Amino acid sequence: MNYRQSNTASQTLLLSLKEGSLLFSTTYTDYLLVLQNELTSELLYVIPTIITENERITTLGISTNANDPLNASILVNHGGRWNYIVYGQNSNTNLDPADAVVVGEIERGFIEFSSLINYYDQPTLTIPSDIEYNA
Repeated sequence: MNYRQSNTASQTLLLSLKEGSLLFSTTYTDYLLVLQNELTSELLYVIPTIITENERITTLGISTNANDPLNASILVNHGGRWNYIVYGQNSNTNLDPADAVVVGEIERGFIEFSSLINYYDQPTLTIPSDIEYNA
């Protein structure tokens, strides 16, 4: 489960997408991210920006704010749980998962979009400066 904030610019998504290249004999250069809201079945399509990629982790840049200049911009202005499917493709403009440039499905999972929620509280720790040594 990934947690992201709704209506927020320049967010990163860490996924293990390079494993998907082992499934296909055809290589791919770009990704297509398809999001579907679990309650409303609303579909959103975006081509995320590949920030870094290695054998274990792919860092994708997305924005959930339509006014962000980042190309990978989708408007998610209400929270909720969304499922996602990532497709490998050889186009940086295609938004259709059934198009011929799509190599295949690489990963699926869930993203929870919410509004500025702290998932944990940072405790204030008081560490005593006295040192006791028992030899």
